[in-house]
Amino acid sequence: MAKTSYVLNLGDVSSWLITATSGTTSWVEKFAVIMKLKPEEQDQHSKWPRIFFCLKHSGKDGFLEPINLIDSKTYGNLPRSGWKARDLRSLRFWFHPAVQDVICEIENERNPELDIVRMWTSLYIIYLQVQESGGLPLHAALVERDGKGILLVGPGGSGKSTLCRRLPRPWCALSDDQALIVRDARKRYLAHPIPTWSDYLWQRSERRCNVEHHVLLAAIFFIKQAGCDKVIPIGEGEAAAFINYSSTEVSRPIWCDLDVEEKWTVKMKIFGNACKLARAVPAYILHAGLNSQFWDEMEKVL
Repeated sequence: MAKTSYVLNLGDVSSWLITATSGTTSWVEKFAVIMKLKPEEQDQHSKWPRIFFCLKHSGKDGFLEPINLIDSKTYGNLPRSGWKARDLRSLRFWFHPAVQDVICEIENERNPELDIVRMWTSLYIIYLQVQESGGLPLHAALVERDGKGILLVGPGGSGKSTLCRRLPRPWCALSDDQALIVRDARKRYLAHPIPTWSDYLWQRSERRCNVEHHVLLAAIFFIKQAGCDKVIPIGEGEAAAFINYSSTEVSRPIWCDLDVEEKWTVKMKIFGNACKLARAVPAYILHAGLNSQFWDEMEKVL
C-alpha cells in the first residue's frame, strides 16, 4: 500500500508525520491542504512520530486493538497490543507507552461538518505534546510586524477577527482565532498560526493557514473594547492568570476522557507554562476603539 504522509514541523521543538491509512486518504489530504502541509517524500522522516488516521471500527467489547486497523506489512514495527484509548467523542486516540506514534480513529461516514470538527479535534494530541515541552495553545489572533509575533488574546466575540481585518500594512494577520506557542531549543517562545476551523465549519471562509510558519513572540495584548485607544502594561501575575484562562479555554475538550488525577496534572502543566510565558514575554491590556488606529499605541511598546 502506498503511504500518504504530510510533514508538520513546530519550530525546532517537534515534528510529526500526518499519515493516512486505508479509507482516510482524501480526509488527510484535505486536512493537509487547510494547514498547508507538504507531502513526505520517500520515507525521509521515518524516525519521526506519526499520527495514523484510520476508519473507526468496534470489536466485541466495543474496541478493537488499533494495530488491526493498520496495514501490518507497511507498519510492522508497531506493538500488537497494549494500546490505551482516549475518546474525544468526534474521534478516538490510541496511545502506547513504548512508542511515540499515535493512532486516531475517525468515523466511516461522509459528513463535511463533522470532518472539520475531527480535523479541529485531532490537533489536541499535538497540543498535549507541546505542553510537555513548555508550550501552550491560546485563544488568540497571531499577527506579525517586522518579523515580530504579537498575540491579540481574547475569548470568542472579543473582536480578534475585527482587529485583524483593520490592521494596515506592514502588519500581517497570520491567524485570527487560535495560536500555538512552542519553546525552541534556545528556550525562546515561537508562535504558530492555527486555522480558524469555525470558518470552515460554517462555510464562512476557506482561507488556508500555514501552520508550519512561525514567528518569535515579542508581545501579548489582551483585548478590551473601549472608546479610546490605550495600551497598559501589566505584571507577570496578572498576565499569567489571563494566559492560563485563555489556554484552558482551548484545552478543555482534551479533559473529557481524563480521570480526576490526570485532569489535575494537565491543569497544573498549563498553569506552570503560563507563568513561565508571562515572565518571558511582555504583556499589555489593549483598549481598542471600533474605528480608531489602535495599532499606533501597540507600536509604541514594541
